[in-house]
Amino acid sequence: MYRATRRGVEMHGQAIPAGKIVLAMIGSANRDPRVFDEPGRFDIHRDPNPHLAFGHGIHFCLGAALSRLEAWIALGHLLARFERFELASEEPWEPRQALHVHGPARLLIRGVAAPSPIGA
Repeated sequence: MYRATRRGVEMHGQAIPAGKIVLAMIGSANRDPRVFDEPGRFDIHRDPNPHLAFGHGIHFCLGAALSRLEAWIALGHLLARFERFELASEEPWEPRQALHVHGPARLLIRGVAAPSPIGA
């Protein structure tokens, strides 16, 4: 997210003059070692988890509750359908070439079907 400074500020020992364009790296905020233990490790059970994925304060996402519900339903169905997931290629993944999104450019995975419940 690009922003322009309205006044001069200092952040972490760096002076940013008024009127300068800055790039706020939101993904970096969710990896702040002053806030998160092992910030580079994915931990679905992290508690508390003060991430900024849905914004903060007056900019908090109005659709956050709906998004969480959709993910809960979709992931529940997906995980019930497959016993496990595995890599579908031995090729090493290449990082995505972007400033705002981290991770692989593509990652081929295969879902191994879960045994079908009796009578289903």
